[in-house]
Amino acid sequence: MCELMSRTLKLFLVVVFLVTALCVGDSLSSEVYPSRPITVVLGWGAGGMHDTLTRLLSKAAEKELGQPIIIENKSGASGVIAQNYVCKSKPDGYILSSTITGTYIVQPQMRKTPYNPFTDITEIMTFAKYNNGVCVRAEAPWNTIEDLIAYSKSNPGKFTYAHPGVGMMPHIVLEHFTMKEGIKWNGIPFKSGPEGVNACLGGHVDGVVMGSRDLIPQIQAGKLKLLFIISDSRWPEVPNVPTILEKGHKFYMLSYMDINGPKDLPETIKEKLHNAFKNAMKDTSFQGMLKKYHIEEAYLSGKDYAEKWRAMYPAMGEILNTLGLVEK
Repeated sequence: MCELMSRTLKLFLVVVFLVTALCVGDSLSSEVYPSRPITVVLGWGAGGMHDTLTRLLSKAAEKELGQPIIIENKSGASGVIAQNYVCKSKPDGYILSSTITGTYIVQPQMRKTPYNPFTDITEIMTFAKYNNGVCVRAEAPWNTIEDLIAYSKSNPGKFTYAHPGVGMMPHIVLEHFTMKEGIKWNGIPFKSGPEGVNACLGGHVDGVVMGSRDLIPQIQAGKLKLLFIISDSRWPEVPNVPTILEKGHKFYMLSYMDINGPKDLPETIKEKLHNAFKNAMKDTSFQGMLKKYHIEEAYLSGKDYAEKWRAMYPAMGEILNTLGLVEK
């Protein structure tokens, strides 16, 4: 009897020890995070606007996190390769992603992606967003979007415009816009914003839809004029030009730059990363680059961002199908 009680007591003590060790281990692991460098993966090459902003933001976040943040570029498939790499990583806070909204709502609906944006990603926060507009040359006969619509109805298919690529947000939004207006424009893809802008300035195309970074310097130089903005907010540099929403259209360009991680990222780690990157947005170098690039600072919490892109997801799917951009 005594021997049985002794064994029972020993077993009980072993269980208590193991449970205590696990609890302490979890506590310590969350307390010491991060204890080694963090990697942020981007789906585009080094030197671009997104890459530059992410590097500056990460450098500022290092001060609060106390560890280096390494930027790793994994280009290809419009950000899918990089995002999938992060989605398949261990949810310990050491492999993160910085991507754009299209990775959530466009690519997974155009073709089968190896990740599910609804279940495989932990949204942490956003820090900026792309704003795109439609410009024509300063000497062009159209001064408003209404002028261009009227011309296009009388001259279907004659207006040509440069865009950053088939299936990219600006192209999708303009294709939907022209469909709703009952007009036809011919879009021509270009590899970069400067190439598209130069094609317009050189008279090779009639107009251009690109980001504020590429358009505003030419607008301020008097070489281009902005007809309307396809994002949801006006540009402070050109405050009198309306947005696509103000013209009665409900579908607009939604394209944030974010920080995210794989699914099952512990809440304590998510909160620590969120606070560090949010505070990093105050950094003077980061703010200076936003101003230089004419990029809008745009903070959303992970929860608010998830709600925003999820709300846009069904409409994007319908539009992609209507435009014939879904791979069969």
